[in-house]
Amino acid sequence: MQSKLKLLVLLFASVTVVSCSGDEQAEQEDATKVVNVETRIIEPQTFEQYLKLVGTVESENDVQISAEVSGQIEQYYVDKGDVIAKGAPILKIDDSRLQREQERLQAQVEQAQERYERLKQLFEQDSIGAEIDVINARTTYKERQSALEAVEVDLRNTTVRAPFTATLDEKLLETGEMASPGATLFRLIGTKNLKVVAGIPSRFSDAVSKGDRAQVWFDFNTADTLRLPISYVGQSINADARTFKVEIDLPRETRNFKIDMNANVKVRIFKRDSSVVVGEEYIYQKEKGNVVYTVARSDSGTSVASERWIQIGPSYENRVMIESGLNIGEELITVGSSFLQDSMHINIVEKQKNEIAQKN
Repeated sequence: MQSKLKLLVLLFASVTVVSCSGDEQAEQEDATKVVNVETRIIEPQTFEQYLKLVGTVESENDVQISAEVSGQIEQYYVDKGDVIAKGAPILKIDDSRLQREQERLQAQVEQAQERYERLKQLFEQDSIGAEIDVINARTTYKERQSALEAVEVDLRNTTVRAPFTATLDEKLLETGEMASPGATLFRLIGTKNLKVVAGIPSRFSDAVSKGDRAQVWFDFNTADTLRLPISYVGQSINADARTFKVEIDLPRETRNFKIDMNANVKVRIFKRDSSVVVGEEYIYQKEKGNVVYTVARSDSGTSVASERWIQIGPSYENRVMIESGLNIGEELITVGSSFLQDSMHINIVEKQKNEIAQKN
């Protein structure tokens, strides 16, 4: 019985020794585990944040011209798409009725003028007649003269001219149709003063000012990006879209822009110099916040990972500005950081550069 008891004690002791040696071995393996990583030194950078918008090309002079007199449209002097100089005739409204009215009023003016002058001469030189008759004759003469001048203005308005240099974009009434005062005849678009108009969310009202540089490009062709100043910043908020308007003048020498074209616009809404900036792929979220890993030294002098709690600021694309927790001059672990825990041993390797040779 005693021999069996001694045997059990020996077996238990041997199992305990084996178990303890296994745990120690696992701890040693964890302590000696090394992760190959790449690093970079944190240097001060300028951090910029941009807002991407879709704007529309508009013209300072985009108007619909209306008729000032009634009559049938007799002819157009230009076709759609023609560039028309300021003051050049565009169309003619039939003026035969007005010409007859002009002739009738001219006869009445001549008659009224002759009567007025005759009564005035008799009254002043021969004291014949009453002064009131002279006054009435003068009034009649002036009234008929004013009526004649009004008809002459209408006659001039039967020829509709370009108020500015522009392109005839659309005919809203064709030859042979009747025009009436206020009826829209055609649409003119100025060829010089083109601009891009976009709406910026109201929450950025303090971030955009007149004169700020904006990037503008069309059809997603960033190679032709224009860098232009903002020429106008609206002072009111659109109640429906909750945006305010900005305008960017386009270069006059470029003729490729069309009214109502969509334009890609990028406006800077934030900038800070000498910032700590980290790629978002090197920032890891944990229960208590966000961390990055930097290079530290263990008591034995070997390189280990140091888990750093950080306060992040604004971000743009894949760049994040660090408000606190990481300083300029520290060595940030980049490639390989996703495999790390605090105090894990690391081996810093140089970044591999693969050069691809192309044969012509």
